[in-house]
Amino acid sequence: MSSTNPTRLTENMGPCEAECPERILDLLTPTEHRHAIDWRERCRANLALRGRKLAQGDRIRLDQPVTFTDGHVAQEFVVCKRSRSLMLRDPDNGCFYRISRLMERAWSIVPVTKIHKTVFA
Repeated sequence: MSSTNPTRLTENMGPCEAECPERILDLLTPTEHRHAIDWRERCRANLALRGRKLAQGDRIRLDQPVTFTDGHVAQEFVVCKRSRSLMLRDPDNGCFYRISRLMERAWSIVPVTKIHKTVFA
């Protein structure tokens, strides 16, 4: 319901934004309307993207290379967490970068072989 227009808007009208919280989606009753089903699927897909977790030291690879303001182009990064902020370090040049809306982008975690120190007793 809009403050300027008292008519009720429903999901059957084909909302463009797909940012509905999961707790609201869980309250919705089943529907047969194609617009509503599509909207719910887009909302769930966005929630799945934003729900992915990154840990300190994870290596990620973006689906598309990113060009930064300094002219550098990169596709793989190492995750560096500093308190609550997330920085990405380029493994080739060691520079730190930020990518806006990273969690909404397509990326995958690159498996990295970890070498553990050998301890002799």
